[in-house]
Amino acid sequence: MNKKILIIAAHSGRGFVHVDKLLPSLVEFGYDVTFYGWDRENAFPKNTIESGVKFKMIYRGWGFANKGLIIGIPLFILKMTYKLIFIKKNDFPIIMAIDFDAAFPQSISKFINKIPFIYNIRDNFSMRTTVPNSIRKFIYKIDKSIINNAIKIIVPDLNRVNSEYLDLIDKKIFVINNGALDINPPKNLKKDSRFTIYAMGYLLKTRGIISLLDLAKNMPNIRILLAGDVKEAEVLNEILNIPNVCFKGKLKPEKALELCYEADVIFTFYDPISEINRKAASNKWYDAMMSGKPILINEEVEKSSWIIENKIGYRCKYGDLYDLRNTVNEIMNNPEDAYNRGCNGRKLFETGFSWDASMKKIDSVISESLNNINN
Repeated sequence: MNKKILIIAAHSGRGFVHVDKLLPSLVEFGYDVTFYGWDRENAFPKNTIESGVKFKMIYRGWGFANKGLIIGIPLFILKMTYKLIFIKKNDFPIIMAIDFDAAFPQSISKFINKIPFIYNIRDNFSMRTTVPNSIRKFIYKIDKSIINNAIKIIVPDLNRVNSEYLDLIDKKIFVINNGALDINPPKNLKKDSRFTIYAMGYLLKTRGIISLLDLAKNMPNIRILLAGDVKEAEVLNEILNIPNVCFKGKLKPEKALELCYEADVIFTFYDPISEINRKAASNKWYDAMMSGKPILINEEVEKSSWIIENKIGYRCKYGDLYDLRNTVNEIMNNPEDAYNRGCNGRKLFETGFSWDASMKKIDSVISESLNNINN
């Protein structure tokens, strides 16, 4: 079987949790992996090889989350489409497209290059607040066309599947959760005596970071531990000027996960203003479960009910400092309950929420797709 695979995405392939895990894992599973991406911050060489993955940056500049992307994204789609048209099936028998802005170009190019593609949906494009309402319905129609053109679809949670596609579950659409790497506690673990809340990944206003910083100022005796990417200058300035906030910067996935063991609870808030946030399927929940730590989530997230039902965490209202403070006090005053919820999470993790379990399912989807192509 030809196990060459092309992964395409509208980012550099570095610093995005799912892809950070996916690319080297595909190499470990015996795939010959090439990645075509968009270096939005001009941070990487045009061509390089890392961990056995051949990276090719076919587009540069424009950054993230700005009005200029109204022009930048269509130009990327055109550039990626042009690039894919000339790809031959002998070079790559299958393509995996990460999200709409990469899948759209291959959905068009497929009519010429004839290469089947897997649509790996991490962040439903039509649900993002950055998409103007005037074109949201148009995007949704295009997305339906992409789904029809794809050989397989991967989604991180059942709530990402529109009701009209439910009969395709386990046939064409596969729900594969954002499983966590299983990382042992560091041998020299030194836990701070203060109650510690840990937030990692994207430390953004839309991920509740302001609420967490307000809590730090309101409860100076607790410790806020942060690791990840801060893209808003005013947020970074505040982080660096609050005494009980410890910021570790951007870390490799394994190092970020090790910090879970220093925490008492893992913070995972999502601004409910956008549909995609309300339907969040966070990597951080499984990271918390892996490390045996309870999850702190805002109640507006649909999956918060799953966290409460399984007794693996706590929830409170988004943007309500009073409710957040009361919830944190409840956790602090009931350490045995918090410990038990963390243990419940670890037990649940071991039933199939590890990255190894997720990767075996991804490999199965790719292998089945390749077999269908060859037959």
